[in-house]
Amino acid sequence: MIVLMRRIVLLALVLLIGMGETLCAQNSIGSLRQSVEGAPRPHRLPRTHERRHPEEEDEWQDDEDSDDSVDLSGWGNPLGHILLLPFSGPRYLLDDHDQEVYFTSYPFADQHSGNLLIEPLWTPELKETRLSLGTEYGADFGPQQKVTTRLQFDTRSRFGLDASFDYLREQDAQGDHDQTWLGDINLTWRFAQSANSEFRTGIGYNWQADSNSSGKGFNFTYGGSIYLDKPSVIEFDLDLGVIGEANLTRFKTSYSRYLKRARLSIGYENLQLGSFEADYLTVGMTIDY
Repeated sequence: MIVLMRRIVLLALVLLIGMGETLCAQNSIGSLRQSVEGAPRPHRLPRTHERRHPEEEDEWQDDEDSDDSVDLSGWGNPLGHILLLPFSGPRYLLDDHDQEVYFTSYPFADQHSGNLLIEPLWTPELKETRLSLGTEYGADFGPQQKVTTRLQFDTRSRFGLDASFDYLREQDAQGDHDQTWLGDINLTWRFAQSANSEFRTGIGYNWQADSNSSGKGFNFTYGGSIYLDKPSVIEFDLDLGVIGEANLTRFKTSYSRYLKRARLSIGYENLQLGSFEADYLTVGMTIDY
């Protein structure tokens, strides 16, 4: 009986190890490439070559005659207001009426409480642009690590540029390494702003590249920065897009503290690209000019 129980436990351990290796393989950089490249689609004959039963043809015609679609034209209906709420809500809460703004020398500089000054009484020490350069290290407490380089350029006109480059590295059970690059570049618009909060959105270009595969696609970004008591700030970013044949979803949030121009941060990131998904704990540093 004891021998049988030992064999059952040993078999269970083998199965768990095998399942763990399978899950890691499904969530590896290799699975990321397969998602970007896309699986071959089965060949199907055109609809005109398929023979339809007369009863099916009548049902299809009846469906065409009965128009139950909802008219979504115009933003005056309630659905339009709901869809616009992520943009109109922050503008309303921040009391944004397109006032004149300038950037401080750097966030929390001197007596200033954030990144922007609304309708300042003086401008000699203030700036019309803001440039931020940062790097970040992320780990999933497993075989994967990620290094991110990010550039953000913002202007008084509310338009800006946001670009990031991710280096993903992975070590398998045999000690071999795999790697790939991800990146995006977006034209952004700061649609809501105040002395201590900013919200931005934008559209741009996604890409993935390494020696074995490559892909490109569309990106939509939405994010914000909330400046708390000096010298703390909370940031978040949501990216939705496509690379090759794979859907991309990325959510990042971080808490930072300023030391003059330098910003030290700790945060969390969830990255999904097709069948690939990873959660990272991140630490980084950004310099604001």
